[in-house]
Amino acid sequence: MKIRCFAKINLTLDVFSKRADGYHSLATVMQSIALHDLLALSPSEVPGIHFMCEAPDQIDVPADSSNLVVRAAHLLWERAAQKEYPLPSGLSLHLQKRVPSQAGLGGGSSDAAATLWAMQHFFRLSLSPQELLECAQALGSDVPFFLLGGTVVARGRGEQLTPLPDIPPFWLVIVKPDIGISTRWAYEALDARPDRRSHRATKRMEEAILHGDFERVMAFQCNDFEQVVFEAYPQLAWLADEIRMAGALQTHLCGSGSALYGVFSDQRAALHGAELLGKRYSHVYVTHTLTRERFQQLRLAEEECSL
Repeated sequence: MKIRCFAKINLTLDVFSKRADGYHSLATVMQSIALHDLLALSPSEVPGIHFMCEAPDQIDVPADSSNLVVRAAHLLWERAAQKEYPLPSGLSLHLQKRVPSQAGLGGGSSDAAATLWAMQHFFRLSLSPQELLECAQALGSDVPFFLLGGTVVARGRGEQLTPLPDIPPFWLVIVKPDIGISTRWAYEALDARPDRRSHRATKRMEEAILHGDFERVMAFQCNDFEQVVFEAYPQLAWLADEIRMAGALQTHLCGSGSALYGVFSDQRAALHGAELLGKRYSHVYVTHTLTRERFQQLRLAEEECSL
């Protein structure tokens, strides 16, 4: 079985105060995109979980048991064993990384969710949606989103999910510069600003989506992390300008960075913009958003991944 692990962008990202448990309260509209990793899963006669990772040019991606794919596999394996579901002696997992790491695109979280989903279906386990969700929550705040896909509003620390109606698919160009940004640093930098205020764009975005107002969906895109990231990394502020000069209608930070996305009017405009940006940047990706139905249809890699 071969599975696509789709990335995401945040159409909005509001960061509020730090909670007693150390996490920040947030509100965000998350959106699946067609850029993806590939995960192959097969039973093995050799006992245990065996993992191989192909991640060219991504030296920071762990290829050992600390990878979220391995952690997800062990977690679901243990849950299935507790319920005495029939399992093979061993499991082989082969991950091909295409989504850049330290980019804010949720690549590792998507890989983990895909592992849970793939094992559930491949081995015909009968774990309930709630049990899968609990496993996802144990792996990370973003992981539950990747079980749903499409357009979703997340609150709390990211675990309170409300699926939203699909928005019309649109084309994107994503640029990952040759720097990484620590998510921890980004939160700490926001906390250190005494005058910082959230844009609180998520509620407005949610209402625009519920009313089918695509114009406002475009207008309300916003990311609180841009306040500190663009100040500390002026090259990213310049990159945002470059993406707009290449024809983007909107451009924003992906999560806490360091990748940025630009929204383009159509595929032709996106390809032209990517060609211009590719003259200065090595990691440029043309992709598009996915509805929830297409996200679910295209998980199995036998299906063609088109708009």
